[in-house]
Parts: sequence; C-alpha cells; structure tokens
Amino acid sequence: MDAKQLLKKLKHTSEEAQMLKIIPKLGKYAKGKTIENSLVALSESNSEKIRAASIDALLTNPHKRIKKLVMAHINDTNEVKMKCFEYLGYHRMKQAEPILLAHLNDADHWIRYFAVLNIGDMSSYELIENVEKHLENENNDVVRSGGYLTLYLLSETDADMEYNRQKLIELLNSTDEEARFVTINTLTDIGAHFEKEKVIQAFSERLEIEKDKDNVAVLNWGIRVLKYYR
Repeated sequence: MDAKQLLKKLKHTSEEAQMLKIIPKLGKYAKGKTIENSLVALSESNSEKIRAASIDALLTNPHKRIKKLVMAHINDTNEVKMKCFEYLGYHRMKQAEPILLAHLNDADHWIRYFAVLNIGDMSSYELIENVEKHLENENNDVVRSGGYLTLYLLSETDADMEYNRQKLIELLNSTDEEARFVTINTLTDIGAHFEKEKVIQAFSERLEIEKDKDNVAVLNWGIRVLKYYR
C-alpha cells in the first residue's frame, strides 16, 4: 500500500486501533511534505497513543519543523515523551542533553531508561561521568541495563568496554523479567561485535533456568542470530 492509499484509508477511519495500524506504515514516507503534514496534525490528537505513534513515525524526518514539534512535546505524557527521547537520540540533538539528564531522576523507570539510552545514542561523551554517578544509586535493573549499554557505547578503552559488557551479562540474572528482556536484546545487538561465543554461552546458561515465556523466546532468537552472524 503506497502513501496515497494509506492516507485515504486513514482519512476514512476514526477507530483508534485501526489508526494505530496505519500510522507506523506512514513512517516510510515521513520525509514527504503531505505525509509530514498529516503526521504533524495527528501529533496534536487528544489520544496519547496517536500522538506517540505520530512522533514515532516522524523519527527519520530531520526538518526543523519536526525538531521544534518534538521539543514542544517533551513534557507530554510518558508514552509520548519516550518517543520524543528516541527522536532526540536519533538526530543527536545535543541541545537536549540537559533534558535527558534531568529525566534520569524521573519517577518512572521507563522514562529513566529511555533518557539514559538516548544519551548514548547521541554520543554524549561529556556525560559519561553523569551516567556513572547516576548508576551508583540506581536500583532498577531496567535502567541499569540502559545505563551500561550507554557506557559501553561511550567507552574509550577496551577495558571500559569489557567492564560494561560484563555488567550487562550479569544482568541476565536480574530478578526483574523486564530487565532480563531488554538486556537479552541489547546483548544480541552488540554481542556479534565481541566474543559472541561468550554471549551465546551466557544465553544458554540463562535458558536452562529462565521461566518467563517471552524471555525464553528472545533468548532462543538471540542464540540463533549470534550463531549465524558472519
């Protein structure tokens, strides 16, 4: 279905569930002016899910207008805010570093997770000490997983990289199912770039004791990906 057909379909539905199936598909065409205008309009919807989906679909659009729109939604609901953080990281909007730092103290652990994750995505080397200091007192393993990934991405020495990789591997045994899930995905993404056999072994060991069905599935997927990565 092309952009014109998607817009036509979107125009003729008012059901949120159906709209949420169409909006992500518009992301492929988000740099086009007509699609951009439609997504901008949807970003002002009364529904936070529609607003979040619209900003997510605009992720690859680098226009100043969209950057301003994202900054205008930075204090929106958490679901929208997390999509804004992803946009900031994707486009390396360095002027937004203070915003991400401030949200490391947010009450919601997912907000803290996406804040610290996107500090890494925007290559904020000058914030390494801030992230390290935050991790000293962070007690949520989801956030700690995001923090160690960021420190891994910002590592300047092999020793630092190895330290942060090992911290991630340790989190495979977190008591938090969500933390294990994000960590498995993280290690799958970066595992192919360093001693992948070590990650496969860690995944295999975790698989023997893992009870969560989603985590079992993602562990098996991760092992397959790493085994066949060339």
